[in-house]
Amino acid sequence: MLLTEIPNHIKCKKISNLKNISFNKVYTNSSYVTKSSVFIIEKKTRLKKKYIKEAVKKGAIAIISNEFIQNLSITQFVVFDTNLSLLNILKKIKSNKPLNTIAITGTNGKTSVVWYISQILNYINIPVKSYGTLGYYINLKKRYSSQLTTPDFSTLYQTAYSSKKNLYSYIFEASSHSLSQNRIKNFKIDTAALTNISRDHLDYHKDFKKYKEAKIKLFFNHLKENGYAILNDKIKGIEVIKNKLKKKVRIISFGMPKSDVSIIKDKNSVAITIFKKKYLIKTNLNSSIEFENLACAVACSLSINIKSTKILTILRKIINPPGRLQNVLNNKNFKVFIDYAHTPEALKEVLLTKTTNDKKPNIVFGCGGDRDKGKRKKMGKIANLFANRIYITDDNPRFENSSKIRQSILKYCSNRALEIPDRKKAIINAINDLKKNETLIIAGKGHESSQIVKNISYPLDDYKVAIKALKKKYK
Repeated sequence: MLLTEIPNHIKCKKISNLKNISFNKVYTNSSYVTKSSVFIIEKKTRLKKKYIKEAVKKGAIAIISNEFIQNLSITQFVVFDTNLSLLNILKKIKSNKPLNTIAITGTNGKTSVVWYISQILNYINIPVKSYGTLGYYINLKKRYSSQLTTPDFSTLYQTAYSSKKNLYSYIFEASSHSLSQNRIKNFKIDTAALTNISRDHLDYHKDFKKYKEAKIKLFFNHLKENGYAILNDKIKGIEVIKNKLKKKVRIISFGMPKSDVSIIKDKNSVAITIFKKKYLIKTNLNSSIEFENLACAVACSLSINIKSTKILTILRKIINPPGRLQNVLNNKNFKVFIDYAHTPEALKEVLLTKTTNDKKPNIVFGCGGDRDKGKRKKMGKIANLFANRIYITDDNPRFENSSKIRQSILKYCSNRALEIPDRKKAIINAINDLKKNETLIIAGKGHESSQIVKNISYPLDDYKVAIKALKKKYK
């Protein structure tokens, strides 16, 4: 599309320095701007000059705003309504919606469910795109990393919609922040899933009620009429949500033995029940957390008319995403896992999952700085109850005093936790301390490849550190 065509689709108050050059991307976040793209910004946006400068530096060829910007050499459109202008341009450059759109929300499990669905679709040759914590993927191949779990609306739309015939199914993680901030706007969804709800992000939402309300918005504000709501029967008060939704949408439940979809391990076999029909399956997954997430993924796949017979044939191929109960490869008589667990509920689940024959796993973890301080006490108590050896370390301290963060966890660990501030050293120590038949969980950062101190990101990858430590220990 040419810049000269823009006035045909948006209502402008003023146009400056109009040039007859083409563009094919529109952004509202300056950090996403690419060459030959258009940047849209509200006059009320804080640090406006900084963002405009960044956008121009990255290659923006035009700015759309509701205020004229002085001393700007590139094309400028001054409009009455930036949101309407954005939507009209997006519809023009990318008019073809995805074949199916699935959004996953919940405290834990979003990334795993998106990854499982993506694999199910990919293995039965259905083109699939996904966006979430791990980044933007097309057919399971990573295109780029993401700064946010759920991107801004312009990025969400442009990764989902296409200028040509669109045969892709689009799956994304819907965070509580994005739902609270209406970042998804009028993006309609065919299937919405709720994995679970437990304490998280209370530094932002202030209380659990507001946090829960933000999650539920996905179903009442964005799920299209007669779409599918995929709901976990384990959630307290889920029947109330079901009763409110059932007149507008169709519901598939999971999470409990009597749910529409459930997966249960019984001795040496794994059974999946789909609408009261039971099947024995083979799977690489083996914990209750993984089975619950997989059941959610199966329910989502059923909602977009994938036959259960097809789903059943490929469940044995499904593996975990990076950083989610990721097995650190070794052939010794112990197990090491990397996991993203950074909430009390997730930490408890992963510790219980890896407890075998009453033998508790060892744990390395910390808590993020400038985030919900209330969960530190809870996580300290959980580690004390459900872990064997405990190593308290740093986890993205940001601008907080890292020692104080560690102390707020340590005082609930009955003096038996070892404090090792340097995360790399904590992982190495925990691996060197491993004894035969023990399990170690390195929790909190999962797939992340950096440690954030103040506003600087330092390279740090738990998986790489663990691999190197294991090789050194047994070389």
